Amino acid sequence: MNLIEAFEQNLIDGLNTSSPDKTIETIISKIFFYEEKVFKIYKYEKFFFGDFTSLQFRKDFYFEDFSQNQLMAPEVYLFLRGVKKAGDKYLFSGREEAEDFFIEMKKFDDNNNLTNLLLGKKIDKIQLGTIAEEMVLRLKKLTEAKRDKYKNYFKNRLLDIHIADLESDKNLLYLIPSNVPKEKVDKIIGLALKASLKNRYYLDYNSDNLSILIDNHADNIVFFNGKVQFIDVLPPKESWRVGDLNFVICRLATDVAVLGSSKLADAVYVNCEAMPEKIKRIYEIRSALIQAWCFYSVNKSEIAEKYLKFAEEKALSL
Repeated sequence: MNLIEAFEQNLIDGLNTSSPDKTIETIISKIFFYEEKVFKIYKYEKFFFGDFTSLQFRKDFYFEDFSQNQLMAPEVYLFLRGVKKAGDKYLFSGREEAEDFFIEMKKFDDNNNLTNLLLGKKIDKIQLGTIAEEMVLRLKKLTEAKRDKYKNYFKNRLLDIHIADLESDKNLLYLIPSNVPKEKVDKIIGLALKASLKNRYYLDYNSDNLSILIDNHADNIVFFNGKVQFIDVLPPKESWRVGDLNFVICRLATDVAVLGSSKLADAVYVNCEAMPEKIKRIYEIRSALIQAWCFYSVNKSEIAEKYLKFAEEKALSL
Protein backbone atom coordinates (compact mmCIF):
# COMPACT_ATOMS: atom_id res chain seq x y z
CA MET A 1 0.00 0.00 0.00
CA ASN A 2 1.40 3.39 -0.97
CA LEU A 3 0.65 6.79 0.57
CA ILE A 4 -2.07 7.68 -1.94
CA GLU A 5 -3.90 4.45 -1.11
CA ALA A 6 -3.45 5.15 2.61
CA PHE A 7 -5.13 8.54 2.19
CA GLU A 8 -7.95 6.94 0.24
CA GLN A 9 -8.49 4.52 3.14
CA ASN A 10 -7.93 7.05 5.98
CA LEU A 11 -4.86 5.22 7.26
CA ILE A 12 -2.67 8.21 8.18
CA ASP A 13 -2.12 8.06 11.93
CA GLY A 14 -2.39 11.51 13.49
CA LEU A 15 -4.66 13.04 10.87
CA ASN A 16 -8.21 13.41 12.08
CA THR A 17 -9.79 13.03 8.68
CA SER A 18 -12.71 11.11 7.28
CA SER A 19 -13.41 10.68 3.58
CA PRO A 20 -12.29 13.69 1.53
CA ASP A 21 -14.87 16.18 0.27
CA LYS A 22 -13.38 15.68 -3.17
CA THR A 23 -10.20 14.58 -4.93
CA ILE A 24 -8.50 16.03 -7.98
CA GLU A 25 -6.08 14.08 -10.12
CA THR A 26 -3.49 16.02 -12.09
CA ILE A 27 -1.01 14.62 -14.58
CA ILE A 28 1.55 13.93 -11.84
CA SER A 29 -0.31 14.12 -8.50
CA LYS A 30 -3.45 13.39 -6.53
CA ILE A 31 -4.95 16.09 -4.31
CA PHE A 32 -7.33 15.41 -1.40
CA PHE A 33 -9.69 18.20 -0.26
CA TYR A 34 -11.12 18.20 3.26
CA GLU A 35 -13.17 20.73 5.21
CA GLU A 36 -10.29 23.08 5.97
CA LYS A 37 -7.16 21.49 4.49
CA VAL A 38 -5.77 20.05 1.29
CA PHE A 39 -3.16 17.30 0.96
CA LYS A 40 -1.08 16.76 -2.18
CA ILE A 41 0.80 13.56 -3.03
CA TYR A 42 2.84 12.81 -6.12
CA LYS A 43 2.09 9.66 -8.09
CA TYR A 44 4.48 6.72 -8.07
CA GLU A 45 5.34 6.89 -11.75
CA LYS A 46 8.17 7.72 -14.10
CA PHE A 47 7.77 10.92 -16.07
CA PHE A 48 9.94 12.59 -18.69
CA PHE A 49 11.48 14.85 -16.04
CA GLY A 50 12.15 12.28 -13.29
CA ASP A 51 11.28 9.05 -11.52
CA PHE A 52 8.85 9.38 -8.60
CA THR A 53 9.37 5.70 -7.75
CA SER A 54 12.82 6.74 -6.47
CA LEU A 55 12.79 7.88 -2.83
CA GLN A 56 15.69 10.27 -3.42
CA PHE A 57 13.99 11.92 -6.39
CA ARG A 58 10.69 12.18 -4.48
CA LYS A 59 12.47 13.73 -1.50
CA ASP A 60 14.40 16.27 -3.57
CA PHE A 61 11.33 17.21 -5.58
CA TYR A 62 9.08 17.59 -2.52
CA PHE A 63 11.66 19.74 -0.72
CA GLU A 64 12.10 22.11 -3.67
CA ASP A 65 8.39 22.11 -4.48
CA PHE A 66 7.40 23.11 -0.96
CA SER A 67 10.20 25.67 -0.66
CA GLN A 68 9.21 27.56 -3.81
CA ASN A 69 5.47 27.29 -3.25
CA GLN A 70 5.65 28.56 0.32
CA LEU A 71 7.35 31.71 -0.92
CA MET A 72 4.90 32.22 -3.80
CA ALA A 73 1.78 31.27 -1.79
CA PRO A 74 2.53 31.90 1.91
CA GLU A 75 -1.19 32.03 2.81
CA VAL A 76 -1.83 28.54 1.40
CA TYR A 77 1.22 26.29 1.93
CA LEU A 78 1.48 25.10 5.54
CA PHE A 79 3.76 22.08 5.98
CA LEU A 80 5.84 19.49 4.21
CA ARG A 81 5.05 16.28 6.11
CA GLY A 82 7.32 13.25 6.31
CA VAL A 83 5.89 9.81 7.04
CA LYS A 84 7.03 6.23 7.63
CA LYS A 85 5.05 3.05 7.12
CA ALA A 86 4.09 1.07 10.23
CA GLY A 87 2.07 -2.05 9.54
CA ASP A 88 -1.04 -1.04 7.64
CA LYS A 89 -0.71 2.66 8.58
CA TYR A 90 1.60 5.62 8.03
CA LEU A 91 3.08 7.57 10.97
CA PHE A 92 4.53 11.08 10.97
CA SER A 93 8.33 11.27 11.02
CA GLY A 94 11.12 13.77 10.60
CA ARG A 95 11.92 14.83 7.06
CA GLU A 96 15.37 13.26 6.92
CA GLU A 97 14.30 9.74 7.96
CA ALA A 98 10.95 9.85 6.14
CA GLU A 99 10.01 7.14 3.65
CA ASP A 100 7.51 9.36 1.85
CA PHE A 101 6.06 12.85 1.94
CA PHE A 102 2.94 14.92 1.37
CA ILE A 103 2.22 18.63 1.28
CA GLU A 104 -0.37 20.15 3.59
CA MET A 105 -2.20 23.28 2.47
CA LYS A 106 -5.09 25.44 3.54
CA LYS A 107 -8.21 24.72 1.56
CA PHE A 108 -8.92 27.24 -1.19
CA ASP A 109 -11.92 27.80 -3.43
CA ASP A 110 -11.38 26.63 -7.02
CA ASN A 111 -13.97 29.16 -8.13
CA ASN A 112 -11.47 31.85 -7.21
CA ASN A 113 -8.72 30.71 -9.54
CA LEU A 114 -7.88 32.92 -12.50
CA THR A 115 -9.23 30.46 -15.08
CA ASN A 116 -12.71 30.50 -13.58
CA LEU A 117 -12.64 34.23 -12.91
CA LEU A 118 -11.76 34.92 -16.54
CA LEU A 119 -14.32 32.50 -17.96
CA GLY A 120 -16.97 33.98 -15.65
CA LYS A 121 -15.96 37.56 -16.54
CA LYS A 122 -15.41 38.27 -12.83
CA ILE A 123 -12.04 40.02 -12.95
CA ASP A 124 -11.03 43.47 -14.15
CA LYS A 125 -7.94 45.26 -15.41
CA ILE A 126 -7.02 46.62 -11.99
CA GLN A 127 -7.01 43.14 -10.43
CA LEU A 128 -5.01 41.72 -13.35
CA GLY A 129 -2.47 44.50 -13.01
CA THR A 130 -2.16 43.69 -9.30
CA ILE A 131 -1.60 39.99 -10.09
CA ALA A 132 1.16 40.82 -12.57
CA GLU A 133 2.85 43.28 -10.23
CA GLU A 134 2.72 40.90 -7.25
CA MET A 135 3.97 37.99 -9.34
CA VAL A 136 7.03 39.94 -10.46
CA LEU A 137 7.80 41.09 -6.92
CA ARG A 138 7.66 37.54 -5.53
CA LEU A 139 9.67 36.15 -8.43
CA LYS A 140 12.44 38.62 -7.73
CA LYS A 141 12.52 37.42 -4.10
CA LEU A 142 12.45 33.80 -5.25
CA THR A 143 15.31 34.44 -7.65
CA GLU A 144 17.37 36.00 -4.89
CA ALA A 145 16.70 32.98 -2.65
CA LYS A 146 17.40 30.34 -5.32
CA ARG A 147 20.16 31.86 -7.45
CA ASP A 148 22.92 29.89 -5.74
CA LYS A 149 21.04 26.57 -5.99
CA TYR A 150 20.62 27.01 -9.74
CA LYS A 151 23.88 28.88 -10.34
CA ASN A 152 24.92 26.68 -13.27
CA TYR A 153 21.71 27.52 -15.12
CA PHE A 154 22.30 31.22 -14.55
CA LYS A 155 25.49 30.91 -16.62
CA ASN A 156 23.58 29.88 -19.75
CA ARG A 157 22.87 32.18 -22.68
CA LEU A 158 19.22 33.08 -23.11
CA LEU A 159 19.37 32.02 -26.77
CA ASP A 160 20.45 28.51 -25.75
CA ILE A 161 17.75 28.32 -23.06
CA HIS A 162 15.10 29.51 -25.50
CA ILE A 163 16.04 27.08 -28.29
CA ALA A 164 16.04 24.18 -25.82
CA ASP A 165 12.61 25.28 -24.55
CA LEU A 166 11.20 25.38 -28.08
CA GLU A 167 12.46 21.84 -28.59
CA SER A 168 10.81 20.76 -25.33
CA ASP A 169 7.53 22.37 -26.40
CA LYS A 170 7.69 20.51 -29.69
CA ASN A 171 8.36 17.17 -27.99
CA LEU A 172 5.43 17.68 -25.60
CA LEU A 173 3.05 18.31 -28.47
CA TYR A 174 4.41 15.27 -30.33
CA LEU A 175 2.90 13.23 -27.47
CA ILE A 176 -0.64 14.12 -28.63
CA PRO A 177 -0.56 13.70 -32.44
CA SER A 178 -4.27 12.90 -32.58
CA ASN A 179 -5.01 16.38 -31.21
CA VAL A 180 -2.21 18.37 -32.83
CA PRO A 181 -0.72 16.83 -36.00
CA LYS A 182 3.06 16.76 -36.16
CA GLU A 183 3.03 18.89 -39.31
CA LYS A 184 1.14 21.66 -37.51
CA VAL A 185 3.55 21.53 -34.57
CA ASP A 186 6.55 21.74 -36.89
CA LYS A 187 5.08 24.74 -38.70
CA ILE A 188 4.32 26.75 -35.56
CA ILE A 189 7.59 25.93 -33.79
CA GLY A 190 9.51 26.47 -37.03
CA LEU A 191 8.11 29.99 -37.45
CA ALA A 192 8.89 30.83 -33.83
CA LEU A 193 12.43 29.47 -34.12
CA LYS A 194 13.10 31.35 -37.36
CA ALA A 195 11.94 34.62 -35.81
CA SER A 196 14.00 33.96 -32.68
CA LEU A 197 17.26 33.32 -34.52
CA LYS A 198 16.91 36.61 -36.35
CA ASN A 199 16.30 38.64 -33.22
CA ARG A 200 19.18 40.31 -31.35
CA TYR A 201 17.17 40.21 -28.12
CA TYR A 202 18.32 36.68 -27.31
CA LEU A 203 21.96 37.24 -28.26
CA ASP A 204 22.27 40.56 -26.43
CA TYR A 205 20.45 39.45 -23.28
CA ASN A 206 22.58 39.76 -20.13
CA SER A 207 22.54 36.44 -18.23
CA ASP A 208 22.74 38.38 -14.96
CA ASN A 209 19.11 39.32 -15.58
CA LEU A 210 17.88 35.73 -15.74
CA SER A 211 15.11 34.83 -13.32
CA ILE A 212 13.68 31.82 -11.58
CA LEU A 213 10.58 30.84 -13.55
CA ILE A 214 7.34 29.36 -12.27
CA ASP A 215 4.48 27.33 -13.72
CA ASN A 216 2.08 30.26 -13.54
CA HIS A 217 -0.81 29.18 -15.72
CA ALA A 218 -4.25 30.52 -14.79
CA ASP A 219 -5.36 27.48 -12.74
CA ASN A 220 -2.39 28.13 -10.45
CA ILE A 221 -3.32 31.72 -9.62
CA VAL A 222 -5.93 31.96 -6.88
CA PHE A 223 -7.39 34.58 -4.57
CA PHE A 224 -7.33 33.49 -0.94
CA ASN A 225 -8.61 35.76 1.83
CA GLY A 226 -8.54 38.58 -0.70
CA LYS A 227 -4.85 38.08 -1.54
CA VAL A 228 -3.39 36.65 -4.72
CA GLN A 229 -1.50 33.37 -4.32
CA PHE A 230 0.59 31.45 -6.85
CA ILE A 231 0.21 27.72 -6.16
CA ASP A 232 1.77 24.56 -7.61
CA VAL A 233 4.44 26.72 -9.22
CA LEU A 234 7.46 24.41 -9.56
CA PRO A 235 8.20 23.56 -13.22
CA PRO A 236 8.72 19.78 -13.22
CA LYS A 237 11.86 19.79 -15.35
CA GLU A 238 14.84 21.44 -13.67
CA SER A 239 16.08 23.17 -16.84
CA TRP A 240 12.71 24.98 -17.10
CA ARG A 241 13.23 26.73 -13.77
CA VAL A 242 15.57 29.49 -15.01
CA GLY A 243 14.98 31.87 -17.90
CA ASP A 244 13.60 35.23 -19.00
CA LEU A 245 11.19 36.87 -16.55
CA ASN A 246 9.33 38.23 -19.56
CA PHE A 247 8.27 34.69 -20.43
CA VAL A 248 6.14 34.22 -17.30
CA ILE A 249 4.63 37.66 -17.85
CA CYS A 250 3.67 36.65 -21.38
CA ARG A 251 2.33 33.36 -20.11
CA LEU A 252 -0.02 35.19 -17.77
CA ALA A 253 -1.06 37.58 -20.54
CA THR A 254 -1.73 34.65 -22.89
CA ASP A 255 -4.13 33.04 -20.43
CA VAL A 256 -5.92 36.35 -20.02
CA ALA A 257 -6.17 36.89 -23.79
CA VAL A 258 -7.43 33.38 -24.54
CA LEU A 259 -9.82 32.98 -21.60
CA GLY A 260 -10.78 36.64 -21.36
CA SER A 261 -9.88 39.22 -24.00
CA SER A 262 -6.88 40.92 -25.59
CA LYS A 263 -7.92 44.21 -23.96
CA LEU A 264 -7.76 42.61 -20.53
CA ALA A 265 -4.37 41.10 -21.40
CA ASP A 266 -2.96 44.59 -21.96
CA ALA A 267 -3.32 45.19 -18.20
CA VAL A 268 -0.77 42.45 -17.52
CA TYR A 269 1.93 44.31 -19.43
CA VAL A 270 1.33 47.76 -17.92
CA ASN A 271 3.51 47.33 -14.81
CA CYS A 272 6.21 45.28 -16.53
CA GLU A 273 9.33 46.25 -18.41
CA ALA A 274 8.79 46.82 -22.11
CA MET A 275 9.85 44.08 -24.50
CA PRO A 276 10.02 44.02 -28.30
CA GLU A 277 6.68 43.17 -29.90
CA LYS A 278 8.12 40.18 -31.73
CA ILE A 279 9.52 38.72 -28.50
CA LYS A 280 6.12 39.13 -26.91
CA ARG A 281 4.53 37.18 -29.76
CA ILE A 282 7.12 34.40 -29.60
CA TYR A 283 6.60 33.98 -25.87
CA GLU A 284 2.82 34.08 -26.31
CA ILE A 285 3.09 31.30 -28.90
CA ARG A 286 5.11 29.14 -26.51
CA SER A 287 2.70 29.87 -23.66
CA ALA A 288 -0.34 28.95 -25.76
CA LEU A 289 1.24 25.70 -26.99
CA ILE A 290 2.06 24.63 -23.43
CA GLN A 291 -1.52 25.29 -22.38
CA ALA A 292 -2.91 23.50 -25.44
CA TRP A 293 -0.90 20.42 -24.43
CA CYS A 294 -2.07 20.69 -20.81
CA PHE A 295 -5.76 20.97 -21.68
CA TYR A 296 -5.65 18.24 -24.30
CA SER A 297 -3.91 16.00 -21.76
CA VAL A 298 -6.81 16.37 -19.30
CA ASN A 299 -9.48 15.98 -22.01
CA LYS A 300 -10.55 19.62 -22.10
CA SER A 301 -10.30 19.89 -25.86
CA GLU A 302 -12.64 22.87 -26.22
CA ILE A 303 -10.32 25.10 -24.21
CA ALA A 304 -7.19 23.50 -25.72
CA GLU A 305 -8.39 24.38 -29.22
CA LYS A 306 -8.69 28.04 -28.25
CA TYR A 307 -5.05 28.06 -27.20
CA LEU A 308 -3.95 26.24 -30.34
CA LYS A 309 -5.81 28.72 -32.56
CA PHE A 310 -4.21 31.61 -30.66
CA ALA A 311 -0.73 30.10 -31.18
CA GLU A 312 -1.34 29.59 -34.89
CA GLU A 313 -2.52 33.19 -35.38
CA LYS A 314 0.47 34.60 -33.49
CA ALA A 315 2.90 32.40 -35.45
CA LEU A 316 1.51 33.57 -38.79
CA SER A 317 1.92 37.20 -37.66
CA LEU A 318 5.66 36.88 -37.01
